[in-house]
Order: sequence, then C-alpha cells, then structure tokens
Amino acid sequence: MASLFTLITSDGTTTYYGSVYIDGKRYRKKLSTTKSTAQKMLTQYERELAINPPLIIHNEIPLVQAKLKFLKDIELTSNIHKKYFDVIKSNLTLFITFCISHDVADVGNVAVEHAKEYFHLRCKSRAYNKYQSNIDDYIPKLTPKTINSELSILKRFFNYCIDMQWIESNPFRLIKALKIPIKERYFFSDNELNMILENAGKYKVFYEVLLHTGIRPTDCYKLAKKHLQGRYLTLRMNKTGGRLSIPLSNYIISTLEALIKCCEADETLLFEAFKSDRQKKNCVKTMQANFTKDFVRKNNINLHTFRHTYAHNMLNKGVPKEVLQTLLGHRSIKTTEIYANWVRKEELERWV
Repeated sequence: MASLFTLITSDGTTTYYGSVYIDGKRYRKKLSTTKSTAQKMLTQYERELAINPPLIIHNEIPLVQAKLKFLKDIELTSNIHKKYFDVIKSNLTLFITFCISHDVADVGNVAVEHAKEYFHLRCKSRAYNKYQSNIDDYIPKLTPKTINSELSILKRFFNYCIDMQWIESNPFRLIKALKIPIKERYFFSDNELNMILENAGKYKVFYEVLLHTGIRPTDCYKLAKKHLQGRYLTLRMNKTGGRLSIPLSNYIISTLEALIKCCEADETLLFEAFKSDRQKKNCVKTMQANFTKDFVRKNNINLHTFRHTYAHNMLNKGVPKEVLQTLLGHRSIKTTEIYANWVRKEELERWV
C-alpha cells in the first residue's frame, strides 16, 4: 500500500513524501515538490521496495548521535534563527539526560512510558530565569506554551528518526499538548507609551519603529538600509522565513532618515549599536524599568508588547483582520484572530 503525504517548510514550500507499507513495515522517502512528479516517483519507489526491501537496523543509534545528526540537518536545510536553534538543542539535551538516567542510551529503546514520564515531569518543572527572579526567588511553573513547545520539538526529533529509518514509531505521538487558555494580550496605553518614550534615552527610535511598524524585535535588530525601499519596509522574517512588505508612515520615514544617512552601504545595520546581546538586554531592561517587577511578570511585558500595541491600534482604526494579518506577517488568520477581542465597542457598533 502506497500513499503520498505533504510537509510545508518554513519558507512555505510544499514537499511531497511517499509512504509504502511492506510486510507491516513502513518506508518513507522524500519525492518531489510537484504532485504529478511525486506520484510517478512513488510508483517507482514502491516497485523497488517490493523487489529489494532495505534492511532496517533498530535500537543501535545512540541518542547523542541522533541529536547531532538532527541538529546538523535542520541547521543546513531550514532558515532557523540561532536563538530558536539553541532552544531546540537545549531541550534535546535535557531529554537525553533524562533518558540516560533511566538507562536508555539508544533511540530505539525510548518507549512511550519514558515519553509520558518525561512530559509529566516537565509539567511540574519550574522556570529559574524570570524577570528579576534573583531578587525575590520568583520561580513559577513552566507555562503550558513552553511545555507544548518542548513537546513539539521532541515529536519533530523522533519523526526525523523515523524518516532516517532508525525507528518505526514516535514515542511522543500519543501525548497531547496542554490546552492554553486564550486571554487578551497586554498592550500599552497612551500614558504608558509616553512614559516609556520619555525614559527611553538612546533606545527611543528603536521603540518607535517597533510601535509604528509592528515588526518583531528580532527583525528590527537586523534592519538595514536595503530593507527600506521607497515607502515600504521589505524583509524576510526570522521566525517564519516568510517575506514581509509593509508601507511606512510619514512619521517613521522621517524618524529613520537620520539613521539611513549614516549608512554607508545597503548592508549596514540601522541599529548597529544593538549587535551585542548585552545591548539587546539593556534595551529590554530600560523599557521594563518603567513598571514594577510584579506588573512586568503578570503581563509579560517585553519588547514584543509593542507588536501587540500596534495590532490593537490598527484594529481600533478599523483595519480588517485580513489586512492586519498581512501587516503582521502571520501565516494563519487564526493567529490574527487572537487580537479580535481588542476592538473598541465604538468600532464594533460602527459595523453593525
């Protein structure tokens, strides 16, 4: 029995894979980016397997070796941000340490029971790097979002192991993600924005670009002269790899003129001073210093809050969610719809 299935990469490319069952064993192979070609290749692949099925060796690939191969593969084949790459690496190392403590060293020996035990353990774990936790020992439990992110990474890792034909099933397949309650994401009020900008110092222009464009901080750090084309800001986003092209307001264009004049080449960064991690952390801390530590923790105040504020302002201007999806660079309209309950009553009544 043979069938096709698809996977969509970070840049939006659809790739077709073939799945063939022979004597109860499943064989998978990357085929093509077009369905017609993939269908022909699948027929040929099924015929080859029927004549000469490959010999599969299980339970002999060490977890550490599998991790290194997996990391190398995603580093070479996907446009992944270094920070997220480090998160994947850290999560896999943590899981492998757990497995070794349970005398499990090979990929094929990881059972569903190990996966469940590790998942339940992470649900009880605590975060030690929260805002100013060194002052009052603030150590909350990991959020459902963090746990679900770790679960997604582990599922992806073991799916890779299946594709490499090291194992036949994913031990994390039956583990369901935690339900995340949908709540309104915090956005800055006008008074808070005035306070932030008054105390911004050398970070003022950076904050204003975030506020008036809605781009992510990671994208703003890498802004260069080449990304400003006339009245448009055009770049490839770090998180999704998708292309973003949005119009700029007259205020932001005039704000950036001084920075652009200082750029000798198109590759020159507009915020050259923020290249170091230390400067990036100081940029965040300067903004957070306008609020109490409890307020920052409760509302998860960070540079991304400027993006939430931008979305809130656009919706209150009557911008349709489909347009806002484009402005924010969301892949799915469902992500944009999270902001829908921010619309003022006056704006809602205007459309009734």
